[in-house]
Amino acid sequence: MSADNLMMQSVNITIIGMLVVFVFLIIMVGIMKVLGKLVEAMEKYFPQTVPGAEDNALIAVAVAAARRFQGK
Repeated sequence: MSADNLMMQSVNITIIGMLVVFVFLIIMVGIMKVLGKLVEAMEKYFPQTVPGAEDNALIAVAVAAARRFQGK
């Protein structure tokens, strides 16, 4: 094998590898956009809840316990 033949093979493998990665990234971005639209559509059937006053009390207890633990 000549050096030119090896160089062309390495260039071909490099270009093919870069194209495979590029196509994979394009497909991945497309799938993520579709999943984002799906989540937006499902939001009206399964809305996220907003934490109420009861959750704030639990957070205050957790913060107080953490501060007491750090003081020792």
